[in-house]
Amino acid sequence: MTRLTTDDIEGIRAQLVEYDRELVSVTGRTLLGIGEWASGLGDEGHLQRLAPGKKMAVVPIRSGLGVISGFSETVCGILLHLGFDAMIPGRSDVSGFAEAVDGGAQVILAADDDRFVAFCPRQGKTVDNSRATARGYVAGLDLMAGGLDGKEVLVVGCGPVGRWAVEALSMRKARVSVIDRVAEKAEELTRWARSAFQADVQVGPDLEQALSTHHLIVDATNAAEVIHARHVTADTHVAAPGMPCGATLDAREKLAGRILHDPLQIGVATMACEALRIIHAQSGPVGQTDCYGAST
Repeated sequence: MTRLTTDDIEGIRAQLVEYDRELVSVTGRTLLGIGEWASGLGDEGHLQRLAPGKKMAVVPIRSGLGVISGFSETVCGILLHLGFDAMIPGRSDVSGFAEAVDGGAQVILAADDDRFVAFCPRQGKTVDNSRATARGYVAGLDLMAGGLDGKEVLVVGCGPVGRWAVEALSMRKARVSVIDRVAEKAEELTRWARSAFQADVQVGPDLEQALSTHHLIVDATNAAEVIHARHVTADTHVAAPGMPCGATLDAREKLAGRILHDPLQIGVATMACEALRIIHAQSGPVGQTDCYGAST
């Protein structure tokens, strides 16, 4: 995961209601609805009906560079907005985990410099933010584009989020091309996709040509000014989980209601929905079979 700054997340909690309105205008779904779509449930509100009584805890971790000011509070605020019973333990690190478990938390979220993970201790499973973020943004792109089956999608950036975006796109039957400034990373990703889930992923040409010939784009880089206004047509839709946003200001203005980008919200919503699905999986299916082939 990209290490966020306090400036990146400042104001998120106060803007969640307005952000829901923006997401509905772009995708037809709220933040919770995108998380549910990413997790394989078709009907918006299904998981929210399961959320009451499911306790979640956000544990501050002080290793490495330490706690990002406001991070735990922001994650907890997003969970509360989604309808979950969420809290922050009074202690951090191992003591915080112990407090969360002793307090009955069924999902525990924690992040260090390298990973942001939701733990489901009773089920012995985890949900990684990179994978959940990729699924969330691919779900958002799917909603914006009216489906991805058979459509060409370009993934820019072959790091962790880009890798899981390829998986999510392939499972939604998109025709995927990838590109990275390090050509070997793109080649390695295509081999992994072929081996892991028999996906025929192509390596795109140079970045300029790839952006100019694709209308559906997942920007999974951590670089600014990757997508310019000249790359944007009336058919262009961009899902941009990377921080900072790879689309220039001019490109974003031209995209208008056809771009998804936030520093934390969609990833956290998808993590929470997938964790809740894991909890309910032990008691039998809670919904339809999702696009990843897992029973919900």
